Amino acid sequence: MENLATEILHELKAQSRRYFIMLVITVILLFASNLAWLYAWNLPDKDVSESYELQGKDDANVIYNNKGEVQLDDQN
Repeated sequence: MENLATEILHELKAQSRRYFIMLVITVILLFASNLAWLYAWNLPDKDVSESYELQGKDDANVIYNNKGEVQLDDQN
């Protein structure tokens, strides 16, 4: 009878150790998935374009060219 009780206790100890390890792995994966989600959520959009509101003298049109220079539109 004593042998059966110790055998059951050893099995229970091994099972509880497995369950604890599975719980720790689950918690680690939960934190990792949340970090990955937060990282992906905070990535900048690829479609982001900057817009500028440019105003020339006397309400003239202003052109912003690809070199980063501002030119007045003299077509008026």
